[in-house]
Amino acid sequence: MSNSVAPSFNRPSHPWLQWVYLGCLMVGAVLPWWFLAPFFQQYGFAPAEFLHQALANPVAIDLAIDLLISTLVFFIWVWIELPRLGLGRGWWGLCVVATLGIGLSCGLPLFLLLRHRQLTVA
Repeated sequence: MSNSVAPSFNRPSHPWLQWVYLGCLMVGAVLPWWFLAPFFQQYGFAPAEFLHQALANPVAIDLAIDLLISTLVFFIWVWIELPRLGLGRGWWGLCVVATLGIGLSCGLPLFLLLRHRQLTVA
């Protein structure tokens, strides 16, 4: 692949995507906690009870494993992609905290927003 073709693949073609990513980030930050709030009100911080309920049946276990693998792949991708974009590894920490603290529904749109903005500036 020639260098003249590569930049077109790196530049976002739709400037409005940053607003889509921002909207997904906000929804992905609020919606999971909306459903978790009743759990924390009833049980408080109870990791054992959380895991018991989260892994209550084979379907839930399948979803949890799928999410775990997807999250691991996401962390690897962010670790590799940030330096390529010219962003510091500190952003990796922010994406990890957003993902582990809220969920992949927050960490992934956060990273996509950072990536989009960096590619738009580049």
